[in-house]
Amino acid sequence: MAGKGTDRKKAKDKASANENSDNLAAFTLPDSLPCSEIEFAVILKRNNRANWQKIVEEREEELKELERYKESKTEPTPKSPFLRTESDYIKNEVFAYLIPALEETLNKAKMWDALRIQKCFFNGIDHIVQYLWNNNPRYPNRKTRKLHLFNMPWIREHLQKHPRPYYPKSWLWPEDYAATLIQKSVRQYFVQREEEVQEMREFWRKLDMEHNLPEMDTNPFLAKKFASLQTFHKN
Repeated sequence: MAGKGTDRKKAKDKASANENSDNLAAFTLPDSLPCSEIEFAVILKRNNRANWQKIVEEREEELKELERYKESKTEPTPKSPFLRTESDYIKNEVFAYLIPALEETLNKAKMWDALRIQKCFFNGIDHIVQYLWNNNPRYPNRKTRKLHLFNMPWIREHLQKHPRPYYPKSWLWPEDYAATLIQKSVRQYFVQREEEVQEMREFWRKLDMEHNLPEMDTNPFLAKKFASLQTFHKN
């Protein structure tokens, strides 16, 4: 029974294979097909809108990079002495040495806890003077010696002529009185900055100078030149 079943299956497979081969032989491609039966590939098109703000920002960034590159390649031209301002002098000649001294002084004050203790042995002004004197670029040999403030010759001479009091004012003044004096000095500074006050102080300086110059009354050219001065600094 098992042999007869397998023979029947083989016969069916052969018959189906013959039918498929006959169908493939009879099949022929048509010469043309209607457009409705053909599926063409569709290309999706997107309307990209230009973001002009982004384009302008990118362009400005490129121009800035070019300017920075150009500045890095060009050598800085030194200013003439007539074009140098006071801010340039303070930035290049004063702050270059004063800022490290202030940083060192703040570190020392933190070590001594001078910001919390009123009667502290540490004196910030003395330390700034000592740092600037020992680190003077005109005298490089002072860095190796590192003298204390009270061992410097010019300090000893000054203290002999003008001795210090036994206790500084920061030890004697209470906090309320010290705060009052600080506020008074700040208010005085802002009042003296006003134009009207500056004009009045300038007037009194000129008047004092006129009294000390006897030839002011006899020399009209000197009087005219003196009156045309907008700012006057007494020697």
